Amino acid sequence: MDEKTLKKGERYYRAGKVLWVVKVGNRLFSKVLGRYPYYVELNVETGENRCTCPLGGDCKHVGAVLKAYEEGFYFEALDGHAELFPEAVAMEFLAEVPELALDVTLKELSFSLSTDESGSESARLFRRALKLVRMTGRREALHVLEEALEDYRHVFSDYELSEKLEAELRELKASLENPYKSRRGNRTFRG
Repeated sequence: MDEKTLKKGERYYRAGKVLWVVKVGNRLFSKVLGRYPYYVELNVETGENRCTCPLGGDCKHVGAVLKAYEEGFYFEALDGHAELFPEAVAMEFLAEVPELALDVTLKELSFSLSTDESGSESARLFRRALKLVRMTGRREALHVLEEALEDYRHVFSDYELSEKLEAELRELKASLENPYKSRRGNRTFRG
């Protein structure tokens, strides 16, 4: 890979476009946000690589994954099935670190709002983010979710799902503001 491509890859990495990297033996598997989400495979010993972008490899996405690896941004998997399902392995690792899982999910959500033609993936990511905010208590993420919902409603204004997502966000905000309120009503529990 030429120096110019490696520099572009480093910029991608520094911009947070590498969502996760799973290392299995001498191979890396990763998801990188470009114009679309791209999946990269890279052999760190031979340099042999593949990417799902139009170039098919030796691209800035591979360069970004290489930089992530050099910086220690990867999960090491011992399971041989990780090569078949690296994203599942990455999600399993992220589930152990909800703060990081929330960061990755918010990046994916923001990205999906510009590429998701059906709204389905964005809604799935929105709901995952809601769960992760509830788990982590990170109120600052609510602002990101409010903006994401506004974008979602703008694109999918005729979807009933928009209203349901808005209600779910409202419920989460209320539960974070007053954790003693019941989920089924406004009664306060007294202990």
